[in-house]
Amino acid sequence: MDEKIMVNDILASVKSDLSCYQTAISECENMRIKTNSSTNKK
Repeated sequence: MDEKIMVNDILASVKSDLSCYQTAISECENMRIKTNSSTNKK
């Protein structure tokens, strides 16, 4: 396999993983905001 293709595959995989982490972090932040706002209303 060509070295350039292998590097591109690795970079694509890393980019995909980072996108998944970004989504997970955003969802966690949204849950924290929702939890804080609901506890503040009580």
